[in-house]
Amino acid sequence: LAISVGYELLATNILAVLDQGNIPLLAADRGEEDPLVIAGGPAVTNPAPLEDIMDACYIGEAEAAFPGILEELRKLKQSGASRSERLDYLRNQPNIYMKGKNRTVRAVDMNFSARDQRYAYYVLPHAKVVQDHGTVEIMRGCPNGCRFCHAGILYRPHRQLDLQYIFSLTEHLVTHQGYNHVTLTSLSSGDFSGIGDLTNALNRTFSGRQVSFGLPSLKIDTFTLDILESVSQVRKSGLTFAVETPHEHGQRSLNKMVPFSKVVEILHEAKRRGWKLAKFYFMIGLPGSSTDTIAEEITAYIDEIRSHVRIALNVTVGTFIPKPHTPFQWAPQVTEEKARSIFRQIKEHFRRNGAVKVSYHEPFMSTLEGLVSRGDSRVGELILNAYRGGAWLDAWDEHFRESVWREV
Repeated sequence: LAISVGYELLATNILAVLDQGNIPLLAADRGEEDPLVIAGGPAVTNPAPLEDIMDACYIGEAEAAFPGILEELRKLKQSGASRSERLDYLRNQPNIYMKGKNRTVRAVDMNFSARDQRYAYYVLPHAKVVQDHGTVEIMRGCPNGCRFCHAGILYRPHRQLDLQYIFSLTEHLVTHQGYNHVTLTSLSSGDFSGIGDLTNALNRTFSGRQVSFGLPSLKIDTFTLDILESVSQVRKSGLTFAVETPHEHGQRSLNKMVPFSKVVEILHEAKRRGWKLAKFYFMIGLPGSSTDTIAEEITAYIDEIRSHVRIALNVTVGTFIPKPHTPFQWAPQVTEEKARSIFRQIKEHFRRNGAVKVSYHEPFMSTLEGLVSRGDSRVGELILNAYRGGAWLDAWDEHFRESVWREV
C-alpha cells in the first residue's frame, strides 16, 4: 500500500485509510498477511513522525527508483519471500527510510527532461470538480534559491521538460481526457527558458479548439503581461503576486526580491488590458521581519498599492512554517496567539474597504503543521491519539476538530 503525502495535516487520513482497510495502525502490529505500507511525497522528507506507522518511507522523486523497487517486491512475493524478507530488501535500498536506519539518500529523476512518452488515462467525472484542468509539469526543481521554500530544496536540481513532449502531453489531455484548460505547472514557470515562445506556440495550436492555458507560478522578475495575456486568449488567468514580506530587507533575507515599482507597473498595465482583480500573498513570522510591526507593514503596502492602482485585491496572509532541510529549518515559528493578533489587525484595517478582501490560514492548524514538519517520533503518538479521538480530514476546515487536537 503506497501513499503519497503532499501535506502534513493528511497524517490522520493515512490512519483512516489503514483503519478502514483493516490494517493495524502500527507497523509493529502487522503480521504476515498484512500489506507493506510505504509513504512518499513532500510531506515525508522528515519521516520521523510516521516511522512507527509506516513500514517504510521512500525519500525523493518516485520516477527515479520506486517502480524498480515495486517490481522487485513483486518478484520476491511471487517467489515465496516472507514479509520480513521483503522488509529486509527495503531496508537495503538507498532511497528507503526505515526506523533505526542510519542513512537515506534522496532519489532524483535525472531522466525528467527526456523520458519515454507515457500517457495516463483516468476515469472522468460527470460533475464539475474543484481542480477541473489538465496539468503538464513543464519543469522540475527551481533555479531560484528562496530560503524558506521546501519544494525548492526537495526537487533540486532544476530540469526542463522537452518541448515536443509538452505538446504531445497537451494533445493527450485535450483529445483523450477532454480538458479545455491546461495548467503549465512548475515551481516557477516564468523561469522556463523560452516560456513566451512556448505559450505562443501552444495558443497557435490549441486556441481554435477553445483551450486555455494557465501559469500558476510566476516570479516578478520573470513576469510579463505579454506572457500572461498569451495564456489568457481564451480565458483570463489569475494575476497573483507572492510578495511574502513587504520590505526589501526582508525580501533579501529570503533571497526573493519583489520590487514594489515592478508590481505597480504590472498592475497598471493589467488594468489597462482588462484585469479587474489581483491576488497578494504574505507570510508572517519570517526570519528577518518583526512580528511587532508586520501588520502595519502589510496594510501600508496594500494601501500604497491601492493609491497607485484602483483594482480589487484579494489578500491572503499565512504563518511561516519552517520546513526540514531548508536554510530556515531551525528558525522559531510564531506562536498561535501572536499570529491571531496580527491577522486580526490586518482584517480590521480593511474592514470598511470593499475593494480589499482579506483571508488567512487558521493559526492553530499552522502550529500543527509545524509540529509534523519538524517533529520527531513522539509526534506520531500525537497523531495516533488525535485519530483515536475522532480527528481526520484535518486539512478541511469544516471537518477539523480543534478540541480533539487541543486535548491530546
